[in-house]
Amino acid sequence: MKTVALIPARCGSKGFKDKNIAKIKGKTLIELAVNVAKKCDIIDEIYISTDCKKYENIALKAGAKSFGLRDKKLATDNAKSVDVVIDFLNKFEKKPDYLLLLQPTSPLRTSQDIKNSFDILQNADSVVSVVEFNEPHPYKLKVIENSKLKSFIKNTTSEIPRQQLPKVYALNGAIYFIKTEVLLKEKTFFPDNTKPYIMPEPLINIDSEWDYLFLKTLINENKIKLEGIE
Repeated sequence: MKTVALIPARCGSKGFKDKNIAKIKGKTLIELAVNVAKKCDIIDEIYISTDCKKYENIALKAGAKSFGLRDKKLATDNAKSVDVVIDFLNKFEKKPDYLLLLQPTSPLRTSQDIKNSFDILQNADSVVSVVEFNEPHPYKLKVIENSKLKSFIKNTTSEIPRQQLPKVYALNGAIYFIKTEVLLKEKTFFPDNTKPYIMPEPLINIDSEWDYLFLKTLINENKIKLEGIE
């Protein structure tokens, strides 16, 4: 049984330029993803998927492999992650049994999180990491229709006490683990038998410079630890 980790890192981000190589204590987010994967004995190979030679070189130096730069049509703002992964898998003569997607911009994960997710995957088709999402609860969200405030979710109200609201969870982007044959057949990371791997807050996905500064502050003040910096 073979498990491959893939780190997707497109260089065309507009909101936060070069966010995939933003540094935390001297390590780029790409390097952090590679380093965490290297600590997992369940992972046989680590690959980078990028349209940028600079990004590729950073990953290769950290210990990843590459099939070469990504096709331009898979490096646009509208390109879907699942299409990038399927294209990557089709480059294998003998495809791996499991695929782990590690987004550099979601670095709050550990090698133990990956191993725990893999254990869950043995009784699932896919495992996706989530965190409990408290505020704002979806029941409290509003839309504007004809200049009037309406509930975003029909037949709900924002006036229910928080303690009485059902628990909801948000994707944190840290771990997407799936059986390869399922991904190639279903073309989604969310087949019917997808199970959650629940992680603790905070929910941080580095999409803006503010997200990046918030994460750096938490680390510098020892509020959280980030594996892979060592």
